[in-house]
Amino acid sequence: MAEIGPEFFSEQELTCSICLDLFNEPVSTPCGHNFCQSCIGGYWASSVECTCPLCKRPFDGRPELSINRVFAHIAQKYKQMHYGGPPPVKPRKNIPAASAAAGGVTLQNGTNTPDIPCDMCTGRKERAVSSCLTCIASYCETHVKPHRETPFYASHRLLDPHEALQGRTCRVHGRLLEVFCRTDQRCICAICVLEEHRTHTTVSVQTERAVKQRLLGKTELDIQTSIERRGLRITELKQRLQFLRNYAQAELSEVENVLSDVTQSVERIRTELVGGIEDKRDSAIDHGERIVSKLEAELSKLQERRALLEVQATSEDHISFLQSFEETNTPYQDTMTLDTDSDPELHFSLGEVKSALGEIRERLDDIHMGEVHYRHSVSSLPESESMMSIRSSKKKDFSLKEDVTLNPVTAYPFLILSEDRKQLKRGEKLQFFRNSIQRFDVWSCITAKEGYNTGRHYWEVNVGDNKDWKVGVVRDSAQRKGLFDMNPSNGYYVLWWSTNHLRALTTSSLTKVKMTGRLRYLGVYLDCEEGHVTFYNAKTGSEIYSFVTEGAFNERMFPLFGTADKEIPLILPAAPTHPPE
Repeated sequence: MAEIGPEFFSEQELTCSICLDLFNEPVSTPCGHNFCQSCIGGYWASSVECTCPLCKRPFDGRPELSINRVFAHIAQKYKQMHYGGPPPVKPRKNIPAASAAAGGVTLQNGTNTPDIPCDMCTGRKERAVSSCLTCIASYCETHVKPHRETPFYASHRLLDPHEALQGRTCRVHGRLLEVFCRTDQRCICAICVLEEHRTHTTVSVQTERAVKQRLLGKTELDIQTSIERRGLRITELKQRLQFLRNYAQAELSEVENVLSDVTQSVERIRTELVGGIEDKRDSAIDHGERIVSKLEAELSKLQERRALLEVQATSEDHISFLQSFEETNTPYQDTMTLDTDSDPELHFSLGEVKSALGEIRERLDDIHMGEVHYRHSVSSLPESESMMSIRSSKKKDFSLKEDVTLNPVTAYPFLILSEDRKQLKRGEKLQFFRNSIQRFDVWSCITAKEGYNTGRHYWEVNVGDNKDWKVGVVRDSAQRKGLFDMNPSNGYYVLWWSTNHLRALTTSSLTKVKMTGRLRYLGVYLDCEEGHVTFYNAKTGSEIYSFVTEGAFNERMFPLFGTADKEIPLILPAAPTHPPE
């Protein structure tokens, strides 16, 4: 039987309809059409449905295809007849790239490194001189010119073909990795699609790159969000640290000023006491030394006269004795008296001073590590000190430092409240129009939302430079409408600051409250069981005034605030900043 030669076929019949080049390892689909093995594999790798590229016949999965050896031989012969020379060697299964690189195979070009054919040439393929990683293709000198001369391709990276293929070729078939298998999560070549990955889900590497690029973008966005959040947190912490530094520096300066004043007072007391004691000592010693000197002079004269009498008495010259008798026997009159009034005396009235200094030393000894630790029990102290200890222990016994917020339902209509319900001041226009049985309509006051009927509670108010304010506690049942007296009889336990005077709103008449310095932070202590309302200077911890009732409060007690100042607000700290100690 005669061999059918390539002259019986036209070039169109031997051309792959996908790559438009002569068949290279052709395979036949179940519908009878022929394609290059790598071309049909690459086509199906990026297709959702497995169909014939020409007739669009669908297949149930990727059919198992084998190379048509006869057709491949005819195509190869046609190439030799019409394009001459041996066919260019492309990396194939029988010549793995790894083996060639290792020097185990000598190729037709005389080296152990195979030539990379140009992907754009048809018929006879020229040797590739550059490979584009973006286009995933290799080009000869002719077809690489657009990449080198056209601005559109300026961002495409060109590499040596062999360098470009390193790590980018299939270890089994030696072909470029241009398909991604989502089942095995790895890159494969177009021939792998028709073999072991035939039933797997595959896409082109460009498609998978786009998908993973979006995931990478989401991860980058998440990281950027975290970076921004941490940046904001760092900024907040730095601002907080700066605030803490300023706060610590202010407290340090204040403490140093107080300690400096105490040191100056101690030095003044030392100078006055030591100097006074030394002056009195020197004066008394000088007076005593003068008396001693006078007595020593008189003693010397008496001793001289006695010696003369002894000489006269022992003389054997009778004539001389008689002649000097009158002179030596002059009667002696002792002028020295036994009166001790002129004796030097030294007395210091320092009992009270030493007692006061002892108390100061004990108070200073009670201060350890920035806290006051009282070392004495109440029963062992005098009455005044016992009361101080009782007040101190009461100030410390706060089971909960309350976070108080204002209740707008009770607000006087002209009061202006902040959004966080922590500040209030007097306004000129109506702020609240809805009437309520709980709203004050004459007194410029407001109560807190929180009410207490048991336990002990403490909160603070920053009154600052407010010129007219009221702070205290009110009973739940107390009158709020109309004009009335704010006093304990009507359920109000309030301090009022106005015209630079602090007064307690008591039943009989206003009680002036004495205090030293300007009050800026006011602390309110409520003991429901004991029926006590006590006010403190929250900055210094000193007690200002206390309302004492007979028995416990038998209903809910609400914090009360009021102001007539239109400029400086009353401020309720989120938590007490100067708890009494």
